Amino acid sequence: MGGRLGLIAAGVATLVAVVLGYGAWRSHRHASVWLNVNDHAGRTPNQRWAIVTNGGVVFRDAAGQVIAQALLEPPRGLPRWTGPENDSVDCPPQLGGEAWRACYARQSRWMARWTPRLHDARVTVGGCSIDHVPVQRRSSSDWWLWWVPLPHVGGTPGGHHELELHLDSRLCTAVMPSP
Repeated sequence: MGGRLGLIAAGVATLVAVVLGYGAWRSHRHASVWLNVNDHAGRTPNQRWAIVTNGGVVFRDAAGQVIAQALLEPPRGLPRWTGPENDSVDCPPQLGGEAWRACYARQSRWMARWTPRLHDARVTVGGCSIDHVPVQRRSSSDWWLWWVPLPHVGGTPGGHHELELHLDSRLCTAVMPSP
């Protein structure tokens, strides 16, 4: 009886390791990116900065090589992603259904490749181009919950990266946000 119980325990442990291992593996190979470009020239008594909704961002690695670009489109400033030739994917809103899902699968693999190498950015807003803007990156992953069969938890595992850049377009300079 003890041998059978040990075999069952080993099988359960192996199954748990495989399930969690898949989640960890996939979350490192697929990612989503949320981009916030904040302009301190838009400070008002009610807000610390304005959200940039029309501009461009060129992301670079530590060697200064371009690894991704985002064109912020009005009215909300949602990014249209591009990158080095043959290494980027943009999923336009016009895609739908299966075409969009396939595009997003390629885009999430691309985003997972370049976000860990991200070092700084060049931001263009209006007539102002600011080089070497620091990028604040917050990363998280829900890989250990992917198997939970609830609509608000679980799902396909992936990494999540929030990129935040701060600038003052009036002074045409990068700024660090005050706490």
